[in-house]
Amino acid sequence: MFCPHKNSYLQLVCSMNPRVLNKAVDLAMQRKSFDPHTERPPAQRLESMQPSLYAPHVDITRARLGFGRNGLRLINRDLHSPEHLIQVQALHTVLDQVQITENAMYLIKIHLVYRLIDLMENEDPIIREKVCMILTQVATYHMGRERIMSRPIIVDSLLFLILRDRKEIRYAAAVTLRTLTEHRCSLEKILAHHTIVEDLLRMVINDHKGIVMLHLRSLRNLAEWDQERPLKANAFQVMLKLFEDDDPRIICGAMDCMTQLCSHDVGKTLADVYDLIFVLRPFLTHLRIEVKISAVNLMCYTTLTTRSKWRAKEICEDLTKTLVMLCHKQNKPLLQLSSMQVLINLCDCPDIRNHMKFHWERKVKMIRVRDHEEWDGTTETSSYGLESGHNYRTMCVEGVETIRNDYGDNAAVVNVHSYLKSVRNIKERLLYAINWKSYKN
Repeated sequence: MFCPHKNSYLQLVCSMNPRVLNKAVDLAMQRKSFDPHTERPPAQRLESMQPSLYAPHVDITRARLGFGRNGLRLINRDLHSPEHLIQVQALHTVLDQVQITENAMYLIKIHLVYRLIDLMENEDPIIREKVCMILTQVATYHMGRERIMSRPIIVDSLLFLILRDRKEIRYAAAVTLRTLTEHRCSLEKILAHHTIVEDLLRMVINDHKGIVMLHLRSLRNLAEWDQERPLKANAFQVMLKLFEDDDPRIICGAMDCMTQLCSHDVGKTLADVYDLIFVLRPFLTHLRIEVKISAVNLMCYTTLTTRSKWRAKEICEDLTKTLVMLCHKQNKPLLQLSSMQVLINLCDCPDIRNHMKFHWERKVKMIRVRDHEEWDGTTETSSYGLESGHNYRTMCVEGVETIRNDYGDNAAVVNVHSYLKSVRNIKERLLYAINWKSYKN
């Protein structure tokens, strides 16, 4: 039977009103129930069941294809239609269909990705943008990423769009590249491109801030896999320059990227040369909590060297006071964890350890760790889950990063209990570091 409240472009052609057929079938079956969708005007129709994006010059009630695998095959074939209008309509339909997991997996199986990669050089900007949006959705599936990265030319095509196209398409291409870099299975093949890091660093300086945020996320993911490439391309100096930006999101992205760079020995040496302890000191009292978290995370790596500890000794009183105050932010366990780790690093210096012993040991013992019922496991502070309580069931919430296990069979499962346990353990380690002595009685 025809179901008008599940409308899409994929419908059968029929010279008769489909609702008449539905009424005839109901009459033959002697149904007593009332179907509001067969009456005019149709009642109780959900708008979310309609396609989100309509193709131009398309009447959604008179499409030519039927639901099912045959319709998806025909739409996949229409992507290379000689008629421009049919090609645009097919792209709009594919963008709707890849939102459904079953249809997306079938389209990937019938080589949708290869057709999309061929369309990335199309002259129509609408087609180039829609192709990037479809590839972003396809890249969320493991099979889709494998098909995409089986054609290394995709990296050249994305960089061409990022470097030379209009800003809307640059944004769509940046989202696609960021999605690909968030998965380890594709990082090595992306880094095989000889200018990927240099091109992204060049665009980070000259592009719009919304696009720069995406490029910083991509650079962070690339630096997590290989720190030497960005360091050779002067990424450290570029990120240090971005610390002066007036947008807190750009500052956080630059700090997160530099955190990966400072995990390398060369990055730690550069941190000592540029005296990052004093550079990061004002950010510990920033108005935005996101900037504080990123600054403390970066300081976990910049306080590992002997030179950095002796430089921190010059501002020991103010620095330790600020860090101890941050340790008491019990509504931000991630900030507590990083702040206590910085203090543990600084306690390797005898003078700082003695200062902590005589001034802040009692305050450290009073640090309170949240209960699992008081925290939903999210680390991003811009989500409704942290700002407005547990009302995410009734609101549209953007995707937030969650605390996950780093090992075991259930590595992708959120585990708030183990994370809070690690916060309690690091508090004990901090107390041990404060009371540590370099000799045995």
